[in-house]
Amino acid sequence: MKAQHPTLAPLATRPFYAVRIVTGDLGSAKGLVTDAKAYVLNTIGDLIPGLYAVGTDMNSPMGGTYPGPGIVLGTGLTFGYIAARSVISEHKILRSVHA
Repeated sequence: MKAQHPTLAPLATRPFYAVRIVTGDLGSAKGLVTDAKAYVLNTIGDLIPGLYAVGTDMNSPMGGTYPGPGIVLGTGLTFGYIAARSVISEHKILRSVHA
């Protein structure tokens, strides 16, 4: 049998091994509660100054569900960008107050 693709070829050399693959958790849909600017909120809903969460560290914006693989890439990138902008904005405000 000639392989049609470099990763598809006969298994001809022993020993052979196998592993059992079962379904399991891929990620988390529950995490730290944040606001729209990625600030982490405390138990009464107030901001925790200087603390941000993104991706799997934040509570899922999908209503507490985990729709599937890759979903945390979008929230990680989007809220990472938002958090970075929040940090920059906060830094500029602090610099202007102390200038």
